[in-house]
Amino acid sequence: MKPALSLGFCFSTVLLAACGGGTGTSVNSGVVTPVIGLTLSGTAATGMALSGAPVNAKCRTGSGTTTTASDGTYSLAIAGGVLPCVLQVNNAADNKKLHAIAINAGVVNLTPLTDMLSTRLMRTDMSGVFSNPDIAAVEKAVTVESIKQAQADVSLALSSYVDVSKLTDFYGTPLKAATAANTTAGDAQDKLLDALKAKMTAAQQGQALDLLARASAVGVVVDNAEPGFKPALELLPMTATVATNGKLSFSAVTNYPANVRYIRQPVKWTVVESDGGSISLNGEYTAPDKAGVYHVKVQREDFPALSAVATVTVGSTPAPVFTPYLNVAAKSVSLKPGAQHFFAAGINYPPGIYYIRQPVTWTLVEANAGAIDILGSYTAPMQPGVYHVRVQRDDFPELMVLVEVIVS
Repeated sequence: MKPALSLGFCFSTVLLAACGGGTGTSVNSGVVTPVIGLTLSGTAATGMALSGAPVNAKCRTGSGTTTTASDGTYSLAIAGGVLPCVLQVNNAADNKKLHAIAINAGVVNLTPLTDMLSTRLMRTDMSGVFSNPDIAAVEKAVTVESIKQAQADVSLALSSYVDVSKLTDFYGTPLKAATAANTTAGDAQDKLLDALKAKMTAAQQGQALDLLARASAVGVVVDNAEPGFKPALELLPMTATVATNGKLSFSAVTNYPANVRYIRQPVKWTVVESDGGSISLNGEYTAPDKAGVYHVKVQREDFPALSAVATVTVGSTPAPVFTPYLNVAAKSVSLKPGAQHFFAAGINYPPGIYYIRQPVTWTLVEANAGAIDILGSYTAPMQPGVYHVRVQRDDFPELMVLVEVIVS
């Protein structure tokens, strides 16, 4: 399995009383021993505090309800309450619900990140979990170690939009949210929630939740694929030329066994030569400052025997004053049949050049891949499968990026 992000920290009292303080609970094999009587508190926010929002908790024994203050904070005492608990807050602005899971008394926030983390832990829609909590299932799924891995998975799923990896504890990190009366009051975590809201539409957040509920872990080798399935890997382009310190975008075309989905495309990008430049998780290559012939390698993580190598010639001529580029936020997206998705291309422009519209063309590789318009508004087909969207610069047609679309 792909190793989780390094989380060299001590979880808050919500997660691990053994870190110090706490309420007399103990940890046994990663599962927190229930405590009799408890108080839960925290902040409900989406980048702006959820003011006057109802917070409900359902526990192994006992339940409770309260309302958030104007700054989104809440405190809920459950007499005779026994952990674990599942929490829910209703956001009146969009009538959507946010969730969290408490396996220890103390601070537990309610944010889009805690909702995604809880979804990943339980591998299902959290509204269903809250409506009829299966405490045995919660105890089995939610441990100190599983929280670490699930948080790493959420960070990975959101990496194309915003970097949340530096937030070490989604549930228990103290959160100060901005309010209607003081829109600049938010702390660093609150600004992270602002960025998430700005960069992800409600539909994209819904797609992320669905993916987190259903996706397999990246990096797990598939030993027994479906009968007759033959894994494939194609690298584009196979040869390329770029100036020193220039940039290139590589794409990998893959296929998948039926009903298998991943948080991201299960490929690993590397530069073969130690001095050959660098390449990102998304296949964005940056050439070194020394001319030469170098190689970019892509390898499937689910079928590691499959790999491909591209040759990159880095010219000695310095990069021109203007070097065009083309990129996309993610090389792989997962959608439900018929779902809509808005693709966006990142490009730059020569000095003094202006266009009526962004000079890119969106097309579909497969004839049955759905529909896409000139602005990148895509509608997935009703038939499940793996499809591809191509974006190409009109002014520099040699620049092209392929995006994988998994419909299931």
